[in-house]
Amino acid sequence: MSTGVTRKDALLYGGAAVGGLAAGGAVVAAVAVAVERNKGEAPVEGAPIVAPFVDGDLPDSRPDAEQWGTADEVLVRLAAQQIAQPFLEQAVVLELRAKALHNGKHVALRLAWDDDSADDLDGIRRYHDAVAVQIPTAPGTTPALTMGAPGSPVHILQWRATWQRDIDSGGKTGVDQIYPEVIHDVMPDDVLPPQTAQLYWVGRKAGNPLSQVIRSTPVEEAVAEGFGSVTHLPVQAAVGRGTHNGSGWHVVISTPSARTGVGSPLAPGTSWPIAFAVWEGSNENRGGRKHIANWQTLVLEGAPA
Repeated sequence: MSTGVTRKDALLYGGAAVGGLAAGGAVVAAVAVAVERNKGEAPVEGAPIVAPFVDGDLPDSRPDAEQWGTADEVLVRLAAQQIAQPFLEQAVVLELRAKALHNGKHVALRLAWDDDSADDLDGIRRYHDAVAVQIPTAPGTTPALTMGAPGSPVHILQWRATWQRDIDSGGKTGVDQIYPEVIHDVMPDDVLPPQTAQLYWVGRKAGNPLSQVIRSTPVEEAVAEGFGSVTHLPVQAAVGRGTHNGSGWHVVISTPSARTGVGSPLAPGTSWPIAFAVWEGSNENRGGRKHIANWQTLVLEGAPA
């Protein structure tokens, strides 16, 4: 089995994948039959990721909630990113398992993969686990897999294990947790009023999301029109949570269906191209050194009449 996706694969597959809302009703109807037939069976590779309609709140922070049992799990093959530098030389995470739910107001995805170590601290040659989703901002022709292309943007949602740890710990974690006996110089916060001290934390003052001490979500929302163009959104509406059970991650990522200021709504009864990326920190995955999947199909069941 090949462990790489080439530039040719990415560009050709973008034009051939499902084309958004155009096939919405027919796709939903056809998939509904297949879903009923496959209930209770093992994850089906390459099947559409069908999101049943939920009447009520979604389990957007509970990867182990019973509600996930109403959705079929789909097997998504992963490969080493070898389209643009820096390449990932070899894939070690070979598959992702995906489920989805929606309630007309939010769309939630549960993503699971095997990884026997929880990497949630960054340091010198120490990197974190993460998973990301990309969905076109508008219906129509599927964008290139390369995080979109000029004039064909994608909406990106990335969960980071480090951000999850920050939230669970109530503040930014890092050097002090890796090296418990570290000795610090006097910090600006120790001797200056809070507003003045902020000026010495340039990243925080500038709003760099990586520099923030207090987080409200472990999921970052961004848009992109190709590699190197990722832009953090001013309003962060996505939520989620990840848990590690000793053998792998189970992560929920949830986004408002309206996608205000981002793109067209993820409306009931529609279908969308969707792609994924996974980073394994213990194997020094970071940036472009990641595992990627070709475009899949996300189908949002229509709301009951």
